[in-house]
Amino acid sequence: MTSADDRYVVTAAEQRRIDERAYEGGVERDALMESAGAAAARWVLDRHRPARVLLLTGPGGNGGDGLVAARHLHEAGVRVTCVALFPPAAGTATARMAQRLAEAGAPPLRTVGDRLKSLDGELGATDLVVDALFGCGATRPLAGGYREAVERLNDASVPVVSLDLPSGLDADRGAILGPSVAAETTLAMAFLKPAHVLHPAAARCGEVTILPVDYPPGAVREIEPWGIVPSRSTIRGLLPERAADGHKGTFGRLLVIAGSPGMAGAAILCCRAALRAGAGLVFLGVPEWLAPIVDVALPEVLTIPLPRRVPRAARRRTRALDEAIGRCDVLAIGPGLREDARTASAAAVILDRFAGTIVVDAGALPVIRDASRLERLAARVVLTPHPGEMARLTGRSTDGIAADPRGSAVEFARSRRCVLLLKGAPTIVASPEGEAYINPTGHHGLATGGSGDVLTGLIAGLLAGGATPLDAALAGAYVHGTAAERFARHGAPRSTIPSDLIELLPGVLREVEG
Repeated sequence: MTSADDRYVVTAAEQRRIDERAYEGGVERDALMESAGAAAARWVLDRHRPARVLLLTGPGGNGGDGLVAARHLHEAGVRVTCVALFPPAAGTATARMAQRLAEAGAPPLRTVGDRLKSLDGELGATDLVVDALFGCGATRPLAGGYREAVERLNDASVPVVSLDLPSGLDADRGAILGPSVAAETTLAMAFLKPAHVLHPAAARCGEVTILPVDYPPGAVREIEPWGIVPSRSTIRGLLPERAADGHKGTFGRLLVIAGSPGMAGAAILCCRAALRAGAGLVFLGVPEWLAPIVDVALPEVLTIPLPRRVPRAARRRTRALDEAIGRCDVLAIGPGLREDARTASAAAVILDRFAGTIVVDAGALPVIRDASRLERLAARVVLTPHPGEMARLTGRSTDGIAADPRGSAVEFARSRRCVLLLKGAPTIVASPEGEAYINPTGHHGLATGGSGDVLTGLIAGLLAGGATPLDAALAGAYVHGTAAERFARHGAPRSTIPSDLIELLPGVLREVEG
């Protein structure tokens, strides 16, 4: 399912394991540092073409990468100033790289100790700062001189490029440990880290670019990724094919159960998105007093008025629902449904009777707390909770879900053997096998009422066209976010409303299809 363009996210421990496998395979320890630093220098020269660069170097491998980059920049004619708070310990890789820098004829590594005011002059006289203080090894807040150096750096109006990770971030949790570098660009070495994609740390990374590092094939053959960021080429391959001689039955029959007083819009948004995703026929079961509204708003949809109760006089209407349950390939249930006992009872009956693939969202999610029901549906269901709904599904707090969204999603999907899409920044899709996919598209404008209804409709429409539950969840999230990004090309992200997304879907799908 993945392609060569997908990006792997690894923890700090997995990164160290990859390095160790490379060393065991015969790669010299300094060779990886040389590869990483040289790639960083090439990127700086290609993107910025600076005349002057200030490098702030730390005591570990990140500092060594920076000193290699400084040597290559010097050899390219850039005036490089390298500053360390404390001299590198004798015999370390950083000390060796500092020696090679000196042998190349560059100005020697300067140690400032507690004379941090001298940095102000350097910061005011440079075109670019390279942050090589601490990479993904930081586990506690910066203190002393490092803390003050970062604060002075952030106060300066100069572009900052961080190597691997801005100094002061927790690589694995995506947390800001204390004072931390606010980078314009972060150059990740070979792989992303969780902090590159998890907030609040991700906001400190700026634009993230992955640089190649010369790992031997054996070192990365058995990589255990924390997550995978799918590429557009992968998403393109997940979209269901459209037969040239297909008809409305070929492209799937979708039943949507949605809407309640005050929330007819949720049903309308969901159905419109499903149609834009290519569903052949869409049936909408909606409370009877909302039927006239949706009939006008959705001329392409077959409306099934649902009675509040089921007396004998309403059997004809419930028979229409029975027929749709039998005819349809996909069910989308939950958008705009109220969370009450009557709704839960009706949703449970429909879920238990439906034999096709199902997307469960919003008001129908409480029904899934029944473990035996979810066990029966698992292989053919996509759940789409936001963190609050996820907390109610798992019995955990919303803060607990927000603190570890990837872990929460993976644990639930693996234990329940289902596909789970946890909405958020970023949206995470977890597979029954325990894989985590990090959606790379979208922005904060999606955090508005109705956005999730559009996403549910997109996923359901793709399922109707023949996509698998995992493929539909991945492609739906990607297309949903891409529509938001397209809106932001000409409008403020904060101004995004769900109807905008639907209007942009035809162009976005054309773009993604290539």
